Amino acid sequence: MTGFGRAAGALSSRYFVAVTAKSVNHRFLETSVRIPEYLWEAEAMVRAIASDTFARGKVDISIRVQRTAQPDYNVRINTQIANTVVPQLRAIAEELGLGATFSGGDLLRIPDLLQVEAIDTEITDDEREALATIVRSALAQMAGMRDHEGESLRTDITTRLQTIRELQNRLASHRDEIRGELLASYQQRVQEIAKAAGIEINQDRIAQEVVIMVEKGDVAEELTRLAHHVDQAEKAVSGTDAAGKKLDFLSQEMLREVNTMGSKSRSAALRTLVVELKTEVERIREQVQNVE
Repeated sequence: MTGFGRAAGALSSRYFVAVTAKSVNHRFLETSVRIPEYLWEAEAMVRAIASDTFARGKVDISIRVQRTAQPDYNVRINTQIANTVVPQLRAIAEELGLGATFSGGDLLRIPDLLQVEAIDTEITDDEREALATIVRSALAQMAGMRDHEGESLRTDITTRLQTIRELQNRLASHRDEIRGELLASYQQRVQEIAKAAGIEINQDRIAQEVVIMVEKGDVAEELTRLAHHVDQAEKAVSGTDAAGKKLDFLSQEMLREVNTMGSKSRSAALRTLVVELKTEVERIREQVQNVE
């Protein structure tokens, strides 16, 4: 599910942060965190907050930090460079008659001779808690957008489940008619084969085999299981818990039952209803990939 959230605030007198969070559809939870190197120790905390808030989606969290107080600096002279380069420069200067005196500005022109590094101390517990609060605020905004999208998905999936139930009832109402068509079709087919082969088959034997074939082609069991899956899907959609993975599984099971009915179909009426059922289930299966 897609969403966006942003929050900002001061961690302390040292740092001011702006947190941006966005998410797109994904079957599982995948969290990406961009945070300055000197705050890397807080990355695990940010990931844990995302895991507590969401179950699915590709979540991207960006944390930008502005220093509001200058850090302490560590100044270091690279003596190895100085001991190697300075004597050579002095020798060249004397050889050219330029004198052997070097000013501070001359020395600063030597690359990497002077190294100045900011001393970044670890963030305090208060700063860590302030960062957690700001991250939760950004994720809460994103969750609100996802909830709004979720309501639209709930309406769409509920409507399609109702359509599946109606198609299932229509198919069940034609079950006796379909069984009659199958019976007549199999009897005719067996007689045609026997006639083409020039053999006589006992009518009782024909009736027995035809009944077995009709029973194998009956879709009563598939209709019962499909009705159960629809009931479970409706409960999942109307509930308050995360239902994306459950709906994904149920849509696969519904599609399995519909495909089985399609493989058994010999009736034109049954095939038409199976195609309509499969279309609705496929649409639900696409939508539940976006559900938390």
